[in-house]
Amino acid sequence: MADPSNRDVGAPKPFAHYDRRHYPTLGVADAYARWAPSYDDVDDRVDLDLFAASPQLTARIAGSRVVDLGCGTGRIGTWLLARGAREVVGVDLTTEMLARAKARAIYASTVQAPVTATGLAAGGFDGAISSLVVDHVADLGGFFAEARRLLRPGGWLAVVDFHPFFLMQGIPTHFRDGEQHLAVENHVHALRDFFQLAVARGFEVLHFDERFVTDEWAAAVPGYTKHIGFPVSHLWVYGARA
Repeated sequence: MADPSNRDVGAPKPFAHYDRRHYPTLGVADAYARWAPSYDDVDDRVDLDLFAASPQLTARIAGSRVVDLGCGTGRIGTWLLARGAREVVGVDLTTEMLARAKARAIYASTVQAPVTATGLAAGGFDGAISSLVVDHVADLGGFFAEARRLLRPGGWLAVVDFHPFFLMQGIPTHFRDGEQHLAVENHVHALRDFFQLAVARGFEVLHFDERFVTDEWAAAVPGYTKHIGFPVSHLWVYGARA
C-alpha cells in the first residue's frame, strides 16, 4: 500500500524555490499601489479570453449579483456588467487600485479587505469571480471558504490564475516600474489544490480550461515567443453545493 506520508514529495514549493528572474519583490499591497497607474495594460488573452470562452460561466452572468474578489482597477467588473450582471461589488486590498475602480463608477460598492476575509454578509451573492489574484494568497483553502460563504446555494465561482507551470518556470507576477522590473509576492498552488480544496469547502467543478501561448499571440507580443506552447493561465468554474 502507498505510504500516505509520501503524498507531497513532489508538492510545489514556495515561489523563491523556482525564481529565475530575482526581481526586487514587494508585498501585494505595496506592489499593486505602484502598478495601479498602468495595470489596465494587462493582456486580456491571459484572463478575459478564458472567461469569455466558458459557456458554463457566460450562461450564468446575466441577472446575477456578483462579488469581484480582487477587483483591481475594475477590468473584470466592467466585463461582467457588459454581459448583463445585475450588480457587482468589488473587493480589493490596495487603496490605489480601489480608487481607480471607484472612478469607473461600475461597482455598486467597494470594500477594502483581503479576499479571504471580506466582511461582507453571508449568502448575499449569486456569483463570485477572481482574476489573477489567488497566486498572491497563501491560504487557498481560506479563499474558497470565504467565496463559498458569500454565495447562495446554487451560486457560482469563476477563477482565473497564472498557471503553476508558468510560475514553476521561475516567472513571477511582475511589472515595469520606470527602468526596473518589480515582482509581486507569489505562492505556487498545484492544480490539484484548485480541485481538492474547492470540493472540500462546498464546491463542485463545472468547467476547467487552460490558456496556452500560441504563434499568433507571440507574433503580437514578441516577448512571448520563447513561451509558445506553454500554459500561462488556467480557469475554473465552480458551482456552490447546498
